[in-house]
Amino acid sequence: MVDFLRQHWKYIIGALLLHALFAGVFGLTMLNMQRSPPPVQLAIQAVIVDPSALNQNSKQQQQRRDRERAEQQQREQQAQREREQAAEKQKREQEQAADQQRREQEEVTRKQTEQRAEQERQVELKQRQEADQRRQAEERQLRERQEADKKRAAADAEKKRQAEAEAKRVADIERRQKEEAERRKAADDKRLQEARESELAQQLAEEEAGAAARGSPEAAQYYAMIRQAVERRWNRPLSARPDLQCEVQVRQTPAGVVLSAKVGSCNGDAAVKQSIETAVFSASPLPLPSNPRLFEPAITFIFKPGA
Repeated sequence: MVDFLRQHWKYIIGALLLHALFAGVFGLTMLNMQRSPPPVQLAIQAVIVDPSALNQNSKQQQQRRDRERAEQQQREQQAQREREQAAEKQKREQEQAADQQRREQEEVTRKQTEQRAEQERQVELKQRQEADQRRQAEERQLRERQEADKKRAAADAEKKRQAEAEAKRVADIERRQKEEAERRKAADDKRLQEARESELAQQLAEEEAGAAARGSPEAAQYYAMIRQAVERRWNRPLSARPDLQCEVQVRQTPAGVVLSAKVGSCNGDAAVKQSIETAVFSASPLPLPSNPRLFEPAITFIFKPGA
């Protein structure tokens, strides 16, 4: 509303002035009519009418009415012309305003088009710059990879050369160690063979001496001492037969300590066998022979009480 008043204030003022003019004319007309009121008619009045004066008065009134009508028509025509001029002026101003608005809109559109074109150009420029940067980065990365591949290949070649040299050195050391081991093994085998031969000869000599000793009276005396020691520790069961005879297998330490005792073939029952094994453990440590060659870790003797 305020914008409308600001743009069309001239037309509004003209319309107000025109209405004021019409109001003034109407007021003057009414004032003239009041100034010439009709004559007061008396109840009884004699009037002498002059026909010529009457005609003259009628003509004057008619002329006045014609003038007023002509003036009214002129005023109306003037007001109509002013309205038409105002409408025409308003139309021209509206057309000018529309044209101005159209030009302004075209200018805005042109600026927007130029702005969009500039933005597109900037975007395209930025894309080209980014593409160039990516290309340069890819080329740089490619060069770096190539250089890294060259360095890695050189490092691998150096490692391979060092590995081959190390393998050769290790192979030489292993070969020398193997030769030294073979030499030592041959020497050890020779010493072992000589030791075995010496031990075998000594064992044969000892076996021969042991066999000779076991067949000697000393061996018989040694086994008799063992039988007597066991018999002294034996508690005779009621089921034992008078002609009891059992084979006893004993394992002992070099000090004569009994490790195990087992009755083999025997003409006694289980109680008799158990009593004999108990007697063997009770007699531990067993008597030792006077001749060390007669000692054996595993011995077998015949337990025959009273024999």
